[in-house]
Formats: sequence, C-alpha cells, structure tokens
Amino acid sequence: MKSRLSKLFSVLMVVSVLFAGFAPVTSVAAAAPAADKKEITWATIAGFYTDWAENVAKDFEAKTGYKVNIVKMDLPTMYEKEVLDMVGGTGAYDVITWNVSWKAEWANNGYLLPLDDYIAKEDPKELDFEDITPILVKTGGGWAGKTYGLPYYTYTQGMIYRCDLFEDPSEMAAFEKKYGYKLDIPTTYDQMADIAAFFTRKAGDTLKGQKLDKDFYGIGTMSGRFTNLFDEVNMIAWGMGGDVINKDGTPGVDDAAYVKALTYDIEKLVPNAPPGSLTGSYDFVVSQLNSGLIAMTGPFYLDQWANAVKTEKQIPGSEICAAPNPSGGRVWAGAFNIGIPKGSKNPDMAWQFMKFITSKEAQLSFAQGGGSAIRDSIMTDKDFYTKNRETAGHFPVVKQINDWADKCWHTNMIYVPQVGKIYEEAPQWLSAAVTKQQTPQQAMDGYAKAITKLCGGKACEVKLEGVELPSASADCSFKFDKSLQVRLKK
Repeated sequence: MKSRLSKLFSVLMVVSVLFAGFAPVTSVAAAAPAADKKEITWATIAGFYTDWAENVAKDFEAKTGYKVNIVKMDLPTMYEKEVLDMVGGTGAYDVITWNVSWKAEWANNGYLLPLDDYIAKEDPKELDFEDITPILVKTGGGWAGKTYGLPYYTYTQGMIYRCDLFEDPSEMAAFEKKYGYKLDIPTTYDQMADIAAFFTRKAGDTLKGQKLDKDFYGIGTMSGRFTNLFDEVNMIAWGMGGDVINKDGTPGVDDAAYVKALTYDIEKLVPNAPPGSLTGSYDFVVSQLNSGLIAMTGPFYLDQWANAVKTEKQIPGSEICAAPNPSGGRVWAGAFNIGIPKGSKNPDMAWQFMKFITSKEAQLSFAQGGGSAIRDSIMTDKDFYTKNRETAGHFPVVKQINDWADKCWHTNMIYVPQVGKIYEEAPQWLSAAVTKQQTPQQAMDGYAKAITKLCGGKACEVKLEGVELPSASADCSFKFDKSLQVRLKK
C-alpha cells in the first residue's frame, strides 16, 4: 500500500505542476453535451452494487436516450484511478463514486462540482431531497456549506448476531450464572467482551445443548491489513471517547482513549475470533456466520445483512438479527457517494443520472435486490421490510442508528483535506499492533507521526465551515427497542 501511494503522489506532483494555473471550481460548469455522442460514463465500485446499477442505467437510457457506460473498479484502486483523472482533468468520467473519507480532499481541492444550483432548480416534490437520509448527505456530500455529492448506498454500522443463541434458555442461564447479568445484545464493550469469551467453545463442548464437532468462536473481527480494520477500531474508539484527529488538528490516535480502543480490540475480541482473522476482511466475517463458526460480529457493516441472513438456510435452527453495537450512534453513518468531477464532459446529464439513481423508484429497486437504501421513506416502510426480510430486515435498525448518529456522531477526521491519505495509511500501523509486531502504543505513535507528515509536518487543518456539531445536551446513551427487529417467522 505504501509503495502504491508513493507512486501516486509522484504522479500527482507532476500533473499538479502542469495544471497549476487552474483555479478551484466554485460553481457548476454549464458544459453542453456532445452533439454526436449521447452518453455519460460512471466510475463506480465493482460487485453487487454495479450489478444493480447496470439495470438502473438501462432504465435511465430508456427514459432519456443517454447511454451510461459503467466503469467497474475494485475499491482498493478506485481512489487512485479517479483522483488521477480529476487532477489531470482528462474528463474520462462524468459521474464518480467515493467513500466518505475521500470527499474532503476532493471537494477542498476543487475536483468536484457543487450541486447546490442543480438542487435549487429541481421541483422539490420530485427531488424530495429531505427524504434522503440527512446524516449520509452531511458526512458524504457536504463540504464548506455546499453539497458536492449524494449517497446512493449506505453501509452504516452496527452488529449482526445469532439471536437463536442469545435467546436459548440453557445459554442464557449459563451466562447469567457466570457473569451475573442477563445475556442480551451488548450495550457496553465490556459486555461485548464477556459475550465473545462466553461463546468461544472447543470441539466436544456443547452449544444450545448439542455437542460441537468443531471449535466455535464468540465473535468475528475484521483484523486483516485492510481499511476495514481501521473502521472497526474507529467504531470502538468513538464509543470510548477517542478520535483519529483532535479538535486542534493534532493526531488523536496516540492519545489514551484511542490506544485503549485498539488494545481492547487486540486483547478482548481478536482472541475469541476464528483462525485466519488476522488476514480477513468483512467478507471473511460473513462466511464465518454462514458456516456456523461465530455467535456475532464485532462492530460491522449492516449492509451485509442480505449475505448474513443466508446463515438461516445453512445452519438448521439459526436466526440472524441486527442491532446497534455498543457505540450506539457514534459509528460510521456513511455511504458510497456519487458526484460530478470538474472535467465531466456533460455535467447536466450527469446530474440527471444522479437524480435518477437516488430517486425513490431506483432506490426501491435496489432495496428489493438486497441494497441498503438511502431514502428514509423506504427505510421506514414497515410493509416493505417485513415482506422482504431477507433483503431489508435490517432497515429499521439502520434507520435508528442513522437518526442517532445525526444527533451524536462527529469525527474531525472527515473534515481534514488529507483524510483520504490518512485513511489509506492506517492499515499498516493497526496491523502491526494486531499482529503484535509492535505494541498498540508504539504502532499509534508511528501512525501519529505519519499523520503529521501527511499534513505538512504540522497540525492538520480541520475545516468545519457549515458543519453542525452534536449538541452537548444530546442524549446519546444506549437505547434500542428490540421490537424494531424483523424476526424470522416460526
């Protein structure tokens, strides 16, 4: 990863010199579409997301006459490919996709076109902008008081667990006898650690009264050298009062709260996870659930519900449930976002496509196929998510967490222009601690120095213009109504 970024930085330096005379974009360009070519190009993440998008693109073409060329990219290389196009102004893409952590750099450097003029010109009833989950627009599309992107797929985080295990009378009795409180979804990280340890069993032990023919584990963790590990540790850190960047722009990863969160992950969760977790990512955790190897995930992406719930067909008597993790609303309430790069050859039609793909019609189609929608009207449609439990059973839980995050979650990190590079830098340092090549403090001291270097050898600039911070009086205590869960019909 480090060598890849170094090469990218070198290329960017050369290109930036060539284009030094270009001023940052501050308003939507009124570029006319090419007269002989009715098409736009969308760069986006490969996989399930793209499979659905191809169908939506066909619908868009049928309605507008514009063909949408979809360029599929793997997430680890998408940042590099898109930023090279934007810095060079080659105009290869009319619509681009980004992770929350890339927005600050791109919007701050003028790589993206603001959407406010487009939004203002739309029929409010048709666009129904207020129906798009506010926290997702804020974290993924907002910058310096303007809107640069719209979410189209949310990966807001909580936890997924085997509720059949948590509600088994014999397991409940044994847990309460050992720990002195009732077995339930963990509301604190101490409870999560207890549950992870409790459900870790050896072959020959019993689980739900049945003898195990293989080892069983209390938790699945995303402990491989990927940015997913950073997401996992961040969720724990936010719940413990830590953050990647402090208010004054200095690194927070070497502070006591963040180091405590990393130490907790290493000492309390990872030892109760299956072998191979130190090289695994989110898909590895899903496969552990599907294989009947774990009782619950750690802090995890709830968009994986449609994959996790397949466990019920593979493990007789199992049932999958979704819930907030102990950080409550202090989690990545995020989404993949789409926007228009400054070099787009047809920004007007790019906007029309963005409007179409985030519309209720398209989002409902996405939700039916297993996607996590970004419109509150869909996330709160009880008739829909009840009838479509296998693809949308997590919707009411995600909705509560998003609303909770809107009141309680803030991270300075996503308002630092260098956040994209800070995010990509994280895995090597966290992995060094998780694999015990360094102590948590040593690893975070190294990461803190790397962050300072990425910010020019000084404190990072935290740009909070137009950002509404959580109120100090907001009630952020853990509350969850389990009646929101869409349960398996017996």
